[in-house]
Amino acid sequence: MNAQGELALVVRGARMQLRVIGALIIREMHTRFGRHYMGYIWLYFEPLLLGVCIGLIHAWRDRPMTFGPFEFHAVGYILFFVFRGILNRATMAINMNRPLLYHRSVTLPDVFFARHVIEFLSCTGVMLALLFGLFAVNGNLPESPIKMALAMIMMALFSQGLAFLAAALAAAVEGAERLVHALTYLLLPASGLFFLVEWLPEWLEEMALWIPTVHLFELLRDGQFGSRFHAQYDLAYVWGWIMITHLLGLAALRITRARIGLE
Repeated sequence: MNAQGELALVVRGARMQLRVIGALIIREMHTRFGRHYMGYIWLYFEPLLLGVCIGLIHAWRDRPMTFGPFEFHAVGYILFFVFRGILNRATMAINMNRPLLYHRSVTLPDVFFARHVIEFLSCTGVMLALLFGLFAVNGNLPESPIKMALAMIMMALFSQGLAFLAAALAAAVEGAERLVHALTYLLLPASGLFFLVEWLPEWLEEMALWIPTVHLFELLRDGQFGSRFHAQYDLAYVWGWIMITHLLGLAALRITRARIGLE
């Protein structure tokens, strides 16, 4: 077979997998929210409600800063919701979608891709709505929307790699999903949501920058506030984490697919 024929096969296979993922997205939406509009509204309302509540709590409690506590924490929580939503829902994905794996064209990664597209698009819509609301209230626009978008994309990819690993662990170890849920909340204070690296003592700065999510929150706030603070992040370091978690996660899913044994 010549190169042109091989390329045609690759394109046809890619189109098939995109159709599979599209069908899985529709199935996932119907499974999670039913066929009523209120379910789809909750997809956006949940992260928006939590983000606004977190922002209001800190706006009432925190001392004044260069930028408002509400916009600092509300926008930051939407980024954390990408991480939390993708990772927490991964642990039950295999058991809930096991019957679909009887179809040869459906793979385990497809199941996760469909779920993660839903989470990412919902959080992106909420982020846009929140930024528009902040602009309507105080006239502030992000200094670099591209950096904010990149932070959202990289957080989704990092969370996806971890989700692959978490799902494989949950399939192998009973009760692992409870551990994953607990860890997402335990990581909340250290994730970078509630602080800037420049606020920390020098010895703690170095420790904080070992955590990949801290770099992504710094990137997000660099896009939002820009010159109003000194951002510290290394995107090459985060891309390294993304690559490693994906390689390990996809390998773990391959082993899991062989272990679950579909008769």
